[in-house]
Parts: sequence; structure tokens; C-alpha cells
Amino acid sequence: MLRTIESVLPEAIGRSLPINVNGAIPAVMLDAGFPLAALKGISLLARTASLIAHLQEKTERPIGFIMSGAAAERIGFEPLD
Repeated sequence: MLRTIESVLPEAIGRSLPINVNGAIPAVMLDAGFPLAALKGISLLARTASLIAHLQEKTERPIGFIMSGAAAERIGFEPLD
């Protein structure tokens, strides 16, 4: 009987591992003949682009800093004895 990766992987690593875009894109590229040694760079490139987009969003809409400041103003601190 042929076993799928979904049934073999949890046994091999001790937990389930859902496949996300970081697994799907390299799998497709490998199937298309992309060099195996270069596949780690694809995930790194995607994460770098995501980080740049996140930083740009926070620059344009710094809601986290606004919320943090508002929360800090409302928290009362009493001195420790």
C-alpha cells in the first residue's frame, strides 16, 4: 500500500506538519527543474519581502504604537515598598 506524506511525516518528526506556501513553492520549483541547493533561498526571499511590506505598513499606519501609548497612559502604577 502506498503511503502519503501526510501519513508518514508525523511518524518521522513526531508531529503533523501542514504544508504552507514555504513548502509548496519550492516543491513546484523543484518539480520544474530548479536546483535543489537554491531552494532555501526562495523561502528567504519570500520572508524578506513580507518583512519589508510589514515595515512599510507600520510606517504608514503605526496603530501598534498608538495603542501601546494609550494603554500606558491608562495603567496606574503604584510604587513598591
